[in-house]
Amino acid sequence: MKKFLPLLLKIAIAAAILAFLITGSGKELLAKLKEMNPWWLAAALVLYGLHIFANAWRWHLLLRVRNIRCSLWEAVSLTMQSFFFSLVIPGGAIGGDLVRLTFLTRRVPKDQKFDGGVTILIDRFTGMIGIFALALLILPFSLSYFDSGSKVMSYLILILVLGSFAGLCGAAFVIWHSTFAKLALCRKLENLFDKFSKGFYGQVVRAIDCYHDNKKELVICILASILFVNGVLGVEAFCIAKGLVPGFSDFMSSLASITIGNIAGLLPLTPSGFGARDFFVLPILQNGGMNHENALAVTLCISAVILLYNMAGGLFFLFSKHQR
Repeated sequence: MKKFLPLLLKIAIAAAILAFLITGSGKELLAKLKEMNPWWLAAALVLYGLHIFANAWRWHLLLRVRNIRCSLWEAVSLTMQSFFFSLVIPGGAIGGDLVRLTFLTRRVPKDQKFDGGVTILIDRFTGMIGIFALALLILPFSLSYFDSGSKVMSYLILILVLGSFAGLCGAAFVIWHSTFAKLALCRKLENLFDKFSKGFYGQVVRAIDCYHDNKKELVICILASILFVNGVLGVEAFCIAKGLVPGFSDFMSSLASITIGNIAGLLPLTPSGFGARDFFVLPILQNGGMNHENALAVTLCISAVILLYNMAGGLFFLFSKHQR
């Protein structure tokens, strides 16, 4: 029960945030959702499927680099299962990755188990670089969307943007750690990071070193993360917005909202980012010109699509031909 208490607390936080956002908009929200254009919704569903496939393809590329036998279909299946378990078991995204690691290591020879774990760590690492980089790339074109009427919200968005910059600086430090390690201060910082993260920093560094001769593949993974993992989500959000608000045409606000929302979703506050993501997507869409009811309907539809796919990952687990 102690292990499940954090999960229950996260669910409670997500429910509280969603209840806060929905309060007072029940009838208007239902009416707006009924107006959804099914073709735009279908396009959004296909695009989110492409997002999942890009995640799996990126990991599959890392597996091939390490000569680990795993078909692209198996990579898709294990990715879907990890999304499902990140939602329903303690540990969030980390829990989902541990499940993915467990299933992978049961399918590979003993001498490849460590390399299998490294691929998942690098997959997560390149994914985070991708979303942080996209947030900074769109920043010059989306500053007006971050200027919320609420100073508190504006400051929170600013913190996430600054966190993206700090994340990229941290990634650069990890990638070129051997160069920085020549400085005594940097060596002390590395020891401090490793101690503070309970050894996780050292694991990331060793994983990066394993790919020292595969810089091309790492760059491809980062570009895939920017364009096909996170960029596609902006198009998906735009399709949902078009389906609910036919006159909507501000793509950049859709991209900015889902990017900042997903960065907030990385924080271990709620299951798979539900609630935390919505809390930031809503005001950014409003700053893009939507009224509250429209922005709320779009926000909840985005979360509904994510939830649908996450739950569908359970089917891949149930019907997997491998040992479960």
